[in-house]
Amino acid sequence: MTRTLAELLEDEREMIVSTVQREAEASGWSQLSNSRKSALYQAWESQFDLSHATLKDGIMKGFDAAQGIPKKAEAEIQDEVSRIIRLAGINVIEQAQMWTGKERADLLIGFSAKFPTHVIEIERADSWSEGLRQALWYQAAIFQAERRHVLPVLLLYGNTTADRFDQVLATCDHNHVTLCTHRLELNGRSETEHSLGALLNGPLPGYTPDL
Repeated sequence: MTRTLAELLEDEREMIVSTVQREAEASGWSQLSNSRKSALYQAWESQFDLSHATLKDGIMKGFDAAQGIPKKAEAEIQDEVSRIIRLAGINVIEQAQMWTGKERADLLIGFSAKFPTHVIEIERADSWSEGLRQALWYQAAIFQAERRHVLPVLLLYGNTTADRFDQVLATCDHNHVTLCTHRLELNGRSETEHSLGALLNGPLPGYTPDL
């Protein structure tokens, strides 16, 4: 007979919830197929002696909330990011249509609507790899359609660990993608070094203005 969360001691319950959600995040949960999610559920059911319903409704239903910001908040994040960029005097195009006519980039920014310089993909921290792929795809799509080089930017929000963020940063550097953040927490603390505000307002590394 499988257990319910109510039957567990508080320490064990917290350990199980933390472990399951951490493993779900590491797997890129939001991008997994149903068969892959089912395999993970089966592994957790066996490991912790919990029913599928307990795992799904008692633990994974709260997974999005554990990321800091629910998925539906991406539109809110995009509005905030667009406003910040416009206040910096930079032209913004939201949901820019790509050359196929189906996909849409989150944001195109630049000198004007006819002169974009960067494409920005906004993504939750737990699905950063999908955001990175999209940013690079949009860069390629714009070049194919316009023969114009734009720089890809991945903007992350939500919650992750400092170690995971360092890995994402290294991967972005390797792919020549600028990584920035907005309302991202690392180990429970706000990430500011790579925030959008720092990107727009901070001094360039190694740059000393003429006096």
